[in-house]
Amino acid sequence: MLLRRPLLVALSGLTVVAMTMLGLAVLVVPVLGNRLETYDGMLRSLQDGHIAMLNQSTGLRGYLITREERFLQPYEAGVADQRAVDAEIARWTDVDAELAGRLTDLQTAQRRWTQEWVRPMLAEQPEVGDTTALAELLREDKALFDPYRVMEAQARAVVEDRRAEATAQQQRALYSGALVGVATAVGVGLVLRRAYRRLDEQVVPPTQEVRDALAALAAGDLTRRAGESGSAELRRIAADVNALGDALQDRDELVAARERDLVAARDQAERAGQAKTAFLATMSHEIRTPLNAVLGLTDLLLTTQLTEEQRAHLETVSGSGDSLLSLINDVLDFSKIEAGELDLEAAPLDLVGVVYDVAQMLAPQAARTGLDLLVDVVGDGPWQVLGDGSRFRQVVTNLVGNAVKFTREGHVVLRLTGTVADGRLRCRLSVADTGIGIDPDDHHRLFRSFSQVDASVTRSYGGTGLGLAISQRIVRAMGGDIEVESQPGVGSTFTVAVDLPLAPASSTGPTADGLAGLRVLVVDDNPTNLRILEHQLSRHGAECVLAGSGTAALQVLGAGTHLDVAVLDLNMPGMDGDVLAAALRARPATADLPLVLLSSSTTLPPERYADFDARLNKPVRPERLARTVRSVVPTGSAADATGPATPAQPAPDGRPLRVLVAEDNAVNAQLMALYLRRLGHECTHVGDGDQAVAAVLHGTYDVVLMDAQMPVLGGIDATAAIRLLPLARQPRVYAVTASVLAADRTAFLEAGADGFLTKPIRMGTLRDALDEVAPAPAGAAAAGPEPAAVLDPDTVEDLRDLGDEAFAHLYTRYLATLDDAVAAIVAAADLPSWSVDDEGSVPRLAHGLKGSSAALGATGLAEVCHSLETVDPAGLVLADTLAVLERERARVRAAVTTLLAAGGPGDRDGAGEPPTIEP
Repeated sequence: MLLRRPLLVALSGLTVVAMTMLGLAVLVVPVLGNRLETYDGMLRSLQDGHIAMLNQSTGLRGYLITREERFLQPYEAGVADQRAVDAEIARWTDVDAELAGRLTDLQTAQRRWTQEWVRPMLAEQPEVGDTTALAELLREDKALFDPYRVMEAQARAVVEDRRAEATAQQQRALYSGALVGVATAVGVGLVLRRAYRRLDEQVVPPTQEVRDALAALAAGDLTRRAGESGSAELRRIAADVNALGDALQDRDELVAARERDLVAARDQAERAGQAKTAFLATMSHEIRTPLNAVLGLTDLLLTTQLTEEQRAHLETVSGSGDSLLSLINDVLDFSKIEAGELDLEAAPLDLVGVVYDVAQMLAPQAARTGLDLLVDVVGDGPWQVLGDGSRFRQVVTNLVGNAVKFTREGHVVLRLTGTVADGRLRCRLSVADTGIGIDPDDHHRLFRSFSQVDASVTRSYGGTGLGLAISQRIVRAMGGDIEVESQPGVGSTFTVAVDLPLAPASSTGPTADGLAGLRVLVVDDNPTNLRILEHQLSRHGAECVLAGSGTAALQVLGAGTHLDVAVLDLNMPGMDGDVLAAALRARPATADLPLVLLSSSTTLPPERYADFDARLNKPVRPERLARTVRSVVPTGSAADATGPATPAQPAPDGRPLRVLVAEDNAVNAQLMALYLRRLGHECTHVGDGDQAVAAVLHGTYDVVLMDAQMPVLGGIDATAAIRLLPLARQPRVYAVTASVLAADRTAFLEAGADGFLTKPIRMGTLRDALDEVAPAPAGAAAAGPEPAAVLDPDTVEDLRDLGDEAFAHLYTRYLATLDDAVAAIVAAADLPSWSVDDEGSVPRLAHGLKGSSAALGATGLAEVCHSLETVDPAGLVLADTLAVLERERARVRAAVTTLLAAGGPGDRDGAGEPPTIEP
């Protein structure tokens, strides 16, 4: 009601202003505007008529004086213009009576001049020389034309007066309208100002009180209420605010009660989580401890002399134990993730290495079902990033294992792609198979914990249903995700997309000169593998000729195509690789063509690869493929193609270690003792942490293997107590634990542990850990199945894939040149002076020996040669380095001799068994 009256006044004022503006528009525009336009037109017509009269008079005077016809043209034009003006003036005679009389007089003067002077003059003119007559005639013209001038001036003056009056009326109308608008605005302003004062007095105080009450309620003061004063509307608003305050106060009390209940429930859940964590740690230890003994003793038994039946049984036990360990790891990993204990490392990680490692690990399983397991690395990298290598390997292993498991025929392809942006690698790893596929409606169940797409009791595939769920959570913890595309009967593609930072020192891709100039025939019925092989060989500089079958390969060779080497797949429809190789050996033109066999199977009868110069298992690393292809070409050697390998740990004198084993489980203690004796170290056993502290205090130990859970004193407390002992040299302490919780590992680190060994422990893992203190002694190398302390086992196994003959030939040739190479280095060092640029200098000779040694796995010798490449000729360290070189040469000679004596047929020249050279 307070606002209604000023609003009505304001609307009335706006109406008055609008009507005034409308009246002004009607008055000014149609009426006064038309009148001004009429007067303007009259002035223009009078002016035009006057100009027409002047043109007539001037033309006639010129004609009268000169008698030339051209002076009549202005006259005639003026007559025509005068007619148009007279017609226009006739339209305006009704506008104004006075003005009409003026216009009539003007037209009368025009007609009189025309009738009384123009027409008689045109009818009869005096002679040209009769000046008197001419002058008289001109005076008559002036006497008749002057009245016209007077009348025209008077008419124009009247029109101008009328126009001035109309302009004044228009201005008065505009001023009146503006005055009305201003007066109306002032009146409305006064009314609104009065209304505002009333609002300020009667509405603002109670409104502000309501606002203050709402602000207090929003701030948490639920006891604040608003006073109910002012108009009826404001009193109702204040009552509503007070009701809201009462409701909020009641709800706050309810929320507080529920919060107390939730806090109690949270405390109970935390206690349950702590109990779950403790149970997890205990079960991890209790399960892994006997499993450690089972797997460890099985590994030891497999290194002894066994019958075929015994070996088969033990391998079954070992495989079942590994399966059980995998299931346990899945459950424990899932429990760690659920407990929020999943911690990711940020260490240097080679993505290509992980992909190939997983593929080669699962290749035998794929080969047993007749599958091709292929790796396709798109681009040249860089592939070195910072990430958790073990977790990424776990994801890849799970995806590839599932692909092999659910694929009966066809192939499984691992494809790695990536793009670099802003110092990070956006990596996509896809695992595509040609297996049974998954219905799109079931995709949502793939990553659900403890869930399988086929959950029936008659399903063909087993498992815990945790693998994909764990993999997805690991990838999401890395900041990525897993996508799936699948159709039943077509196959599935799982894609891992992660964005990882590049490692500080990323290695470059392969050079394109390792196989430069070679033409390689690649034969494979699988188009995908054919493309992959072409990509791998082309990256190293080779020119590839592709064939999709044995028949196509024979057609290529029959066309006279020059080839340096052929890479053949083993199993192909129509003609297998060994059949094609036999056909090539039977043709004179290709009898000596080097042949490389590619096979998915790791075990083949000798007759199937008898015609090949080298043999490789799928999937094959690009560097290994290039090295093998180069090694079988007569113009080169494998050592030339490979270049130096990555140096391993330098091998010192191999001093045996004194190891203290703190373990309360007798079986595990016995297993650790067997491992240590096999590795050539001394072992002492104690049964609890208190005895371990006493043994370290009174004895001298290099390493302490500390179990986590022991009676009397636990492993964490025992480690902390050892670090407080006043010892001249503290031992290296490794925590031997089955715990999967990061909290237990953190506690060990805080107590002073140097590292962790997770149960179940394998001998290779223990060897690697002890090699950090002092690498395995020479006796330990001889005790194992391979001379692993001197020759890198991975390199040896890679070279075995070249074939027994090539394997023996390479090591025999290396052994025959080893002594001369070392002697040349020693002789060069005895020279009075030499330069590093000389071909016979120590750095140059050491570089050559380093390349061949690294290529054949003698990484320790290669490391010594590497130190000689940068040696100072005047330095005192040269003599010590040469002494180490002599010792390492003797160790390498002994290891290679042992390797040749235990391995295969003779060299490729058919000389029989390789010679046994004593060290």
